[in-house]
Amino acid sequence: MRGGVYGKIANDDRIYNMVDPSPLGVRWISSVRQYCLPLLFFVSGAACACSFKKTPGSFGKIIVYTFLGVSLNAALWLLGPQNPDCDPGTAYGRAECQGAVFDFTICPFSGKIFPIVFQMWYTAMLLVLMLLNWPLFAFLRNNTCSSALILQLIMTIGVQAALAIVDESITKPWLVIGLMALTEVLFVALSITGKKLGGRPELLRFLHYGLGALATLQFGCIPIAPEIEHISTAFMLFIFCGFNKSFQLGFVLTLARLPGQHDVLPIVSLYWPMMAILRTLTAPSTNWYAAGNLTYPYYPRLLDRADYVAGAVVVMFVVDRLGRMMNCKPLPAFMGYGALLLYLLHPWMMALLIVAVRGTRLEDTGSIWIMCILVSGLAGFVATCPWRSCAARSPKQYGTSSDSEASMEEEDSHGSA
Repeated sequence: MRGGVYGKIANDDRIYNMVDPSPLGVRWISSVRQYCLPLLFFVSGAACACSFKKTPGSFGKIIVYTFLGVSLNAALWLLGPQNPDCDPGTAYGRAECQGAVFDFTICPFSGKIFPIVFQMWYTAMLLVLMLLNWPLFAFLRNNTCSSALILQLIMTIGVQAALAIVDESITKPWLVIGLMALTEVLFVALSITGKKLGGRPELLRFLHYGLGALATLQFGCIPIAPEIEHISTAFMLFIFCGFNKSFQLGFVLTLARLPGQHDVLPIVSLYWPMMAILRTLTAPSTNWYAAGNLTYPYYPRLLDRADYVAGAVVVMFVVDRLGRMMNCKPLPAFMGYGALLLYLLHPWMMALLIVAVRGTRLEDTGSIWIMCILVSGLAGFVATCPWRSCAARSPKQYGTSSDSEASMEEEDSHGSA
């Protein structure tokens, strides 16, 4: 199908190629790829900091969503040709691609397991990271589980070591394990030190910068392998370390903003031209280079890899500071429902839309994705009925403002007790 990126390399030649220019998707995907998933896990860590009580919030709900999403993907896979080589662009009319309902797979060229997991890898990894970081988060949030911090380090380093040992493409596994363990211990130790700097907000911000530097070192500077060209245990090690650090950063940076905590003072943002320089130095190339996998690239050169990851960390700190400077409004309910439906159902939406628009001018990646967004947004709008007036809603079901304020005061009194 037209649009998007294909293969290992695609040049962003749109501004000078007048015959067959690259689609804008090459530029957009290459640019947003740098920070999209690290920022997603950063925001997830921030949400975990806000909802964490004695246990991680919404853990059971995420399990339900994961099971539901995987089940829907499995049904879609079984109704198709169950052949990873049947992509939507070339499968039409091929005898080997005739399935029970569909003649293509939404997630081609990725084996027979990943199309079933597909987008739900994120929630699966999120569950793992919530469990793995439980001791650290409980200690930072409630000053509990201190005895389990060693267990967390052992488990985290154990996972990293296991992934490093089993992959033959990792030529220096013990060097990788040693560097991973060192940066992991330093990150946890520095996070714990932050609890003692609550009364020194300027020092706490410098500590946050140190955590960002350690995240960059572990994610972008450790030479896991000369190259990573496909999904492998080496690639799993790479994204596990990177997304775990993004998740931890989101929790630690957001924790300082919560009630009862000492917030940090701005440092770099006081001298804003520094941020412009940092963003320029760490800006990604607009040329597409797969470098292993669409999820996140592992560039062969250490400097390129470190610069790329540093750019993602810079974006995290920008988002964190903007959140402290601006008063944000709650996400409208219809957008929340629409986004959830889009996340769970977009493989089915794409499959049905591909069949519906086949042979038309809408048969391209961008058009189908826009239609998926519109359909899920409309469904979210209908599900939440935002056009109804607040007066028509049941006070028992939705509550009045005074009820909400009373419940918040009651919750605060329980928290203080």
